[in-house]
Amino acid sequence: MPYDKDGSFVSMNDALDAWEPQAVSLLLDTAKKYNGFVTYKQLAEAVQQQSEIRHDGLLTNWIGSVLGRVVDHCVKEEIPPLSSLCVKEDGTVGDGYRHVLLARGEVVDMEYDQLDDHAAKMRLECYRHFGAYLPAGGGVPTLTPKAKAANDYKKAQAKLDEPPKLCPTCYTVLPMTGKCDNCE
Repeated sequence: MPYDKDGSFVSMNDALDAWEPQAVSLLLDTAKKYNGFVTYKQLAEAVQQQSEIRHDGLLTNWIGSVLGRVVDHCVKEEIPPLSSLCVKEDGTVGDGYRHVLLARGEVVDMEYDQLDDHAAKMRLECYRHFGAYLPAGGGVPTLTPKAKAANDYKKAQAKLDEPPKLCPTCYTVLPMTGKCDNCE
């Protein structure tokens, strides 16, 4: 339950009303830095500190409502989705990011990995729209460092899990060149 600095109960709706502009402000500042992002935890701490309204419940039980308000704000203002700049500790946007797709009238039925790719594109739109200093060429959509590392690991693991390629003539394992040393 939310409460103010005096320990008095604050309704969830009033807390969200106080947190929304704080979240939008922090995400706007984040959008001005190429490849900038914040974690849910950082966002939660900032909105609570600035509004002086705390919530001691599990972060996952209320931060999505704050980001939902941010999504709605962005749709109303016709600006890129600032919520794409907010990620979990592992660097991914999480399943709640589907609200962005729904609010924008886009296809919601994406695989989990596709959500992070979509968010990377939307982050780039944010950087461009809000005046971040971009590298030559205008920048590219990028995953957060942790999400990229996890993605790279999955790809490397998948490569290791592939069966070895065999020579179609003598059935020995082919070297990296792809040409059989025995048959060529």
